[in-house]
Amino acid sequence: MLVFHKLLYLSIESDKENGWQGLPRLLLKSPNLQTLVIKGLVHKVTYRCGNACVCTSKPKKKELYKRYEDVSPLYEVKGMCCLSTCRVKVLEISGYGGSTGEVKQMRHFLGKLKYLETVKIGVEEDNNNNGENLRANIMTLDRVSSKCNIQFI
Repeated sequence: MLVFHKLLYLSIESDKENGWQGLPRLLLKSPNLQTLVIKGLVHKVTYRCGNACVCTSKPKKKELYKRYEDVSPLYEVKGMCCLSTCRVKVLEISGYGGSTGEVKQMRHFLGKLKYLETVKIGVEEDNNNNGENLRANIMTLDRVSSKCNIQFI
């Protein structure tokens, strides 16, 4: 895959039927990416993608793990988190609902994106009544970047 040196802004939309197999490699090949926009944090978790990066994938069967090892050269270093090398400064999430999977994904983003300065989270309209709980849960998550400011939009 080519290296996308000029890619500064990336916007993706996720859904429950599609995995994020290509996202880790794309993030690794975008060394100057500054803004990552994701509409929805839901996706089909596969043994190849985990939650946005291969380091969180947990195969359930030995044969899946074997296949996972076989594809790891695609991610350059086995077990490497694509987010830890990512220079994203702005992360925008829309349609956040606060499900267990979404919280896990947010924890992973906040815990690995070390250059993160701003996180903008749009709470799903159905959760307006529960918005304060969602906000409180997000604010308790650890952040690797001391400059990280979380905004709710």
